[in-house]
Amino acid sequence: MAAMVKTALAAICAATLLATSYLTASLLILHPPRANYPQWFLSATLFVAQGALTRAALGMGRQRRLHDDWLRLSDGILRWLVVAGGGAIIWIGVSWVRATLSGPHFEGYALVLGSALALQGALTLSVFLPVDAVLGRFARDPTSR
Repeated sequence: MAAMVKTALAAICAATLLATSYLTASLLILHPPRANYPQWFLSATLFVAQGALTRAALGMGRQRRLHDDWLRLSDGILRWLVVAGGGAIIWIGVSWVRATLSGPHFEGYALVLGSALALQGALTLSVFLPVDAVLGRFARDPTSR
């Protein structure tokens, strides 16, 4: 089951990276009149960084050496960066979907990319968020219930 979730996460990361690249290219080529360039490029940078960091963290799990302290430290830092980014893209994705569905102007790309980002964030949290952080002491000591 975990392997399927990791595979799905890698696939959705690749899909959001491609969608972000496509939308950035179309923004640069078409020059839409109401485009907010600074906001888009900041968002696109976050999406690309999150996708690349997530793919790196997925790959690092396969190449972990148990006796290398530096790799263990960098794996922990990378894990928490990926978890924080996962929460951020969930928030952005859900807000885009909400704004698209409740706003006067329907934007299909915002709906699709927002849904994909929310899914990527949810899968990221399910893979990289430690169970102890979610369940607290109950995960460590089942007798304390």
